[in-house]
Amino acid sequence: MTIAAAVYPIPIPDQITLIQLWRTEWDKTELDWLAAMNGDYSQTLAIHSVIGTVDGQAAGTTTVYHAVEEPEVALVGSVLTHPDYRSLGIATHLTNGIVDLGFDAGCQVCFLAATRSPKSVYLRCGFGWWNGDVMRRPAPGSDDCESKIFAPDQRTAIREAVWGDMPGMTCLVIQPLDCFVLDYARALHSGKYSRLGWCVSNFPAVWYNVKENDFGKERGGAMCVLTGAHAHRVLGFATLTPGRDPCRGHKAVIDLATHDNYEHCGPDLLDFIFSQAAGCHVETVQAYVAGRDNVKLQWLQNAGFEPVVTLPGQVFIDGEMIDVVVLERRVAES
Repeated sequence: MTIAAAVYPIPIPDQITLIQLWRTEWDKTELDWLAAMNGDYSQTLAIHSVIGTVDGQAAGTTTVYHAVEEPEVALVGSVLTHPDYRSLGIATHLTNGIVDLGFDAGCQVCFLAATRSPKSVYLRCGFGWWNGDVMRRPAPGSDDCESKIFAPDQRTAIREAVWGDMPGMTCLVIQPLDCFVLDYARALHSGKYSRLGWCVSNFPAVWYNVKENDFGKERGGAMCVLTGAHAHRVLGFATLTPGRDPCRGHKAVIDLATHDNYEHCGPDLLDFIFSQAAGCHVETVQAYVAGRDNVKLQWLQNAGFEPVVTLPGQVFIDGEMIDVVVLERRVAES
């Protein structure tokens, strides 16, 4: 087998090869294929795909993602072997190679998602089960790197999110956080109470939903991150999601979450994302809070949000149906 690496942005012939391979399994994956391959995210997010060929035919591929600046976390996705070349060890070989690219770039840990099975090919690549369908492989000497990544007392900053935050946000979201619901609109729940199913998909699911409407047009929402000692070390994030229907464009839903060590930064993160509402022409901001997310509820009430209704049994977490409190605040009051 011959292996070639494609560093995004990639030329059209490689784009065609990858799309033809992917379409043997999927109609779409986590990222917008053409946008990614044409380099739309490459200023902050490094994306490398490897393509394995046998007798001149594309037989398999896999992709790694990490931040361009100060990479700490790598994500592996789009692992695929062409149906004609399965059971030959191609996926194992390509996955090991792509993980090495992430570690060579300086990443301390690599994550991917896979259907849980004792025969998973990724177990042969050094990955272990993290939670649910998420798997983890640390770099040599970095077995406990999360304790460093989320260490308390780091100098923090808040800024608008960029694609280079995708690995760091995923690392945050899959931690066993005290917050029940990290992002209500996208159903991101803490791994402390739920089996995880998403890995690479976490950031794109939020980004695309906040930024685009059902027709792929600009939606006008906002997303920000709380960063730590490294450029893309994500310790928290917040979103502002405008209503989809033009008749509901005057309202938006706000949400936020932080690592447990940075709960004290929640009010600042909330202030930052709330300040984006006026620029999005939003008049009223709503928030949906799971009944036992007391810290988040306190953040919102201290910021002037008022409860308007309680929705019974809206979220199933840790074997229990949880009520959700809906709060509102007028943007004009900021």
